[in-house]
Order: sequence, then C-alpha cells, then structure tokens
Amino acid sequence: MDTTASKIRRHLDSITRYLTPLLPIANCHMVEFLTENHWETLIPTPLRESLEKRELNDCVEKFWVAAEGKSSGTPELDAWVQEARAHYITFNEYTITARQLQDRIKAWGGDLQPEIRVSEFMNSKKSYEVQTMSHLVASLHKACGATCCVEAGGGRGHLLAALALGHGVPSLTIDCDPAAVQTAAQRVRLIQKQWHAIAKRVYNGTEEEMSKNINCDIHRFATAFITENTDLTTVVREAFPDHDQVKLLLTGLHTCGNLGPDSLRIFRTQPTTAAIFNVPCCYHLLTEELDEGVFDCFQRNFGTGGKSQGFPMSEYLRGFNLGRNARMLAAQSIDRVVSQRQLPVQSLLYRALLQVIIKENRPNSSLPEGKLKRLSKCENFEQYLKMADSILNLNLFDSSTRVLSELYPNIDQQWKKMTLFYLLRLCLAQVIESVILLDRLLYLNENGFDKVFLVKLFDPVLSPRCHSIVAVR
Repeated sequence: MDTTASKIRRHLDSITRYLTPLLPIANCHMVEFLTENHWETLIPTPLRESLEKRELNDCVEKFWVAAEGKSSGTPELDAWVQEARAHYITFNEYTITARQLQDRIKAWGGDLQPEIRVSEFMNSKKSYEVQTMSHLVASLHKACGATCCVEAGGGRGHLLAALALGHGVPSLTIDCDPAAVQTAAQRVRLIQKQWHAIAKRVYNGTEEEMSKNINCDIHRFATAFITENTDLTTVVREAFPDHDQVKLLLTGLHTCGNLGPDSLRIFRTQPTTAAIFNVPCCYHLLTEELDEGVFDCFQRNFGTGGKSQGFPMSEYLRGFNLGRNARMLAAQSIDRVVSQRQLPVQSLLYRALLQVIIKENRPNSSLPEGKLKRLSKCENFEQYLKMADSILNLNLFDSSTRVLSELYPNIDQQWKKMTLFYLLRLCLAQVIESVILLDRLLYLNENGFDKVFLVKLFDPVLSPRCHSIVAVR
C-alpha cells in the first residue's frame, strides 16, 4: 500500500540524493572563503568558468532571471538554479496551502473564524503573521474540541492576545524567560485597554469594528522551559484552576531550535494535546549528532547533543547529518533576496581578508563567532582592519602587508567571486529546509498520525519561515 509515509520517504530520498554531494558547500563558512579557496574547490568547473567570463553585474542579473524560473541564457547557471528549485517543497496531498487547510478544518467540523487585524503594538511583519495565523488557530481550536490554546515560547504573546481578545479562546502563553513573561503580560494589558480602537475584524477584505465586550481574563501567562517531558496539562491547570477538563491545542509562532521538535513530541506522547499548529524557526539552534566532516571553523570542539535530537526526528533519517552551517543556511530566504535584489554586504569580504591575515600571523588564535558583526558599515578594508585589530587585540595591522599588496588590489575580482558564491549557495537554503520539515512530517506519520500536513502559511517574502506543521489527534 502506497501510504503517505512511504511517499514522504521517497520525497526525502530524492532530496537527500541531490543534497548530500552539495553539503560541503552548505557547511562551508564564508569567513574561510579565501583561506579555503571555496570558489575554486566547491563550485563545479563548468559553472565557475561560465561565470568567470562575464562581469559581475551581468552575472547577477542573469541569476535574478534564473531564480525567477526563466531562462537566463547561461545553461550552466540555469541548470544549477533549476535543479535546486526542483527539490524545494511543492504542493501535494501532504503539503498544502492555507486555503486547503481551511477546507480540512471544515471537514473536521470546524467553523472558519474571521481574521483579526491589529494595527498597533506590533511591527508590520508580526501583524501580518498574527492576522494570517490566529483565525486558523481559532478555527482549529473549535474543530478539535480544545478547551485551551497553549503557545510554546510565546515571547510577547501577540498571537494568543488575538486569539483571546478577538475570538474568545482561553489562551496560555508559556515562555522560559520570567522577565519576558512579565513584560509581555503588561503589554497585553495595554493591548486590552485599547483593543476596540486598534483591532478590526476582517471579512473577505472588509474591516468591521470589534465588540467592546471582551473577556480580558482568558489570556494568561506562565514561566516554564518547555521540553518533551513538560507536562502541559499540569501547567494549564495551574494557570486555569477553574477548568474541569483540559484539552489543548498546542501552537507556536516561530518556535526556536529544539522547541519545535519538542512540541511535536509532546503532541505525540500527551493525549490531552488534541492538535498542534507549529511554525518553526532558528534551525541552527537544533541539536544534531555531528561528525567532524561537517564542523565549521567555529565548531572544532563541538560535542554531540542529548538523547532527543532536534534533527533528525524520524527513524527513517536516523544517522543523516546536515551540519550547523547547513541548518543556518536553511533559515535564509532566497524568495526575499530575489524579490528585493539583495546582495551580501561587503564586510563579508573584509572578514574573509582578515582571516587570511589571522591564519598567516596568528594561526593558533581562537576567535568567537560574531564578535566583529558590528563592523558591517566600514567604508573600506583598511578601516575594517584597524577596527577589527583593536577589538581582537591581535596587533595584526602591521603584519598585513602581503594581503594589502596582493589580495586587496584585486578586491573587485574577489568581491565578484564571493557575491556569486553567496547567491549560488543560497539556492540550497530551501532544499535543506525541505529536509528538516519533511523529517518532522514523517516523524508524526511514523507514530500513527494521519491528519498531518505541512502548510504554506505566509508569503515567504514577508515572512521567510512560512511553513507550519498542523496535526490533529
């Protein structure tokens, strides 16, 4: 029998066969672009040579064309982009649109709730996400017969504020940071006071005033560090002692790192969790059993994680490694880069030039990642080098003669190679994300759940982490 699980396995087989030979590109570090000669060693020779014949601006324009699914007139570039795109997640019976999710919710006995637009207290991105997601969560809440909606890692509590105030859903935001919880509770009280003025109910694009009669006491907060072993029923009973029965819908808008996988494990093991609606984020924070072949320059002594890894979750992918840099790449958005025609900042090249100097003069120095991020606005490499040397206290400026004399005069060529490498590597981002998301989908299928879907919830240009896992017990 050709089950959903077997289809997902074949889907993963196709992606991993394509991705595995390219993991060295995904796991390289741009800091080592020059010292490890990434352009010459990692980019296929025909593609590299075809791009070297053209000017940077010409190559970039051709990349934008290819990334939009059109022919750029450069066969090698088109083939690279098209093959990557062929392994992105596409719609089928288990990866669906938000509109198709609405149809599923109706089939499960739910009534679709209107969208709620909140015009204050959130930036435009968060407002869009809350408006898009909250009415679907509210609809699913009714369909699965839940008595309470629990938000894992809720931060400021914006999603559940819309659920509680806009839809009357008893809601509990849980976060591990006590200070964040206290601030969020105060912020939500301000939202409650101004709710009638800042919120609108949206029917088919038409906005209507909200009722002034809202229950301000059904959105509550709790402080807890959620793991797969967290007893959510107990946490909810403590927050809502008046609830006779507890049946949960577990949600999360951009659950960071292992919080997403742990939420899925809670759904699997705790019967009081009737459904889950989870949007993941921060793949680089997932734990993963890594081998030395996928370490980057900042992870030489990185250890393996605990028993429950963030990736992979499924039994089928057990033993398959992605690597931290590959997972970090998965969080980047080629849709946004192409839409906004974004190129990397030139400080990326300056950092690579600095790495040449460090490797030649201080080969045993251990530098923490991210210490030089605030130097992104330097006007030239000399300025960058002086400031970096001051921050790192390595006395390197006087030792930089060779780099300044040999590499820096050719900086335009180095910049061209780095820019094109950055764009070509970016094509793999959604391929890697597809593996991570399908692995989670397969995990739930392996454990006997059949009402499981990967839903493209948001516009990826507006909200790059645009997919959600939706499952009903």
